[in-house]
Amino acid sequence: MSVILDEVRVRPRSALKVPHPVEDLAPADPSPEIPATPRQEIYDGSELRRERRFLGDDAFSEIGSAIASGSLEDGELLRDRELAEQMGISRTPVREAILQLQQIGLVEILPSRRTRVTPLTRQIAEDCRRWAGYCGGIAARQAVASLSTTDAATAVSRIDALLEAIGSPAEAATAALELLLFLSARAGSPILHAEITERQFSLLRALRRLSYSSHEVDDARTGSRDLASAIARRDGDGAESAMRRIFGIR
Repeated sequence: MSVILDEVRVRPRSALKVPHPVEDLAPADPSPEIPATPRQEIYDGSELRRERRFLGDDAFSEIGSAIASGSLEDGELLRDRELAEQMGISRTPVREAILQLQQIGLVEILPSRRTRVTPLTRQIAEDCRRWAGYCGGIAARQAVASLSTTDAATAVSRIDALLEAIGSPAEAATAALELLLFLSARAGSPILHAEITERQFSLLRALRRLSYSSHEVDDARTGSRDLASAIARRDGDGAESAMRRIFGIR
């Protein structure tokens, strides 16, 4: 079962803007019409289930989604009291969420004990993209052989959605992450899927903000078509290579 998390814009009322260098990355471009978070596929043995959610999980998803979409900007200070008030929860789950967001590099705790959104540099963004490519390649290789006819058709439909979105970084980022989560949930590796799920907001922010050359766009299209063909052939090697190419790894 798929769970779609809606984009939640969480902006502390008195948050300060902190100047920072962001190299030559494109600025965040919040787009209300584009889902900030892809579907989450939860793996449980051989079944997909709806994840049991706690307040800390909800806070993590809401704040992470806001950072990924650019609603919470690079360098913006986060105040747990104000976030808790806006979400209608206590400060404890917000603090838990902030610690989890720190672990995946989306926020940083300064020496003054203030918390801010970690500025996204080009190096961080490229590292995220390569991580997605390598992990996605493994997920595709492991999933392809065991995909049911229905799942294979769904995977191809998500590839089609990615092909349609390529050229628009925000839309393509969401489509690529949805494909990655879908395949990782069926790869037979709960650990791999859990890692990708936990880091999806970091990946989404990076993919949305990177600038892509025409050559990279063409590569992503070729990789997408090759992945669809590999799924039809149940070709694990071909699926891994194609998935990596989608994320810029050749």
